[in-house]
Amino acid sequence: MKTCITHLLVIVALTFGLSMPAMADPGNNAVKLEGAWVAKVDGLPGQWSYVLSSDPSGKRASGHGSVDIGFNANGVCIGQAEFEQSDTASPILINIVMTGPNTGTYYAIWYGLQDLGPLSLPTNKIVLIGVVKGQLQFVAPGKVLGTHNFELYQPTADTDNDGFPDEGAVAACVFPMSTTDTRLPMPE
Repeated sequence: MKTCITHLLVIVALTFGLSMPAMADPGNNAVKLEGAWVAKVDGLPGQWSYVLSSDPSGKRASGHGSVDIGFNANGVCIGQAEFEQSDTASPILINIVMTGPNTGTYYAIWYGLQDLGPLSLPTNKIVLIGVVKGQLQFVAPGKVLGTHNFELYQPTADTDNDGFPDEGAVAACVFPMSTTDTRLPMPE
């Protein structure tokens, strides 16, 4: 009997205890900073996908993603900067924090990479550092509108080699973009 009660308590704790961050909003219209998402660029053929994992508060999340349909930095930055040609992009790293019941802000970084060939010890070199800061508006379950402010830096903006543009570094190219993000539905 004691084992049965223990199992029941564990089930109740898992059911309600782990889902508490998702019930943070009084209308039970919880915004969940978790799951797999696809971001489609509004009005252009761009797309990226990402996965978020929430901390226990449900108000902060970290994520990892990829650029599925990217853009040529030199095409976007005409008149602002010129970058060495990028062959591929690194994964996107992202941190998000909720700023209100249905709003959030985020910071993301990724790298444009150039393939150095099969005989090179390092296989790639960084040809641009992409930083994106923006706001998210959760408009419906599984639907987000994103406003993104892109800053592209030359690799020389990271003189201390920590992977981030140095404090005070000026972006070589800046531009805005908006997306509609859709959460991957759970199987039924």
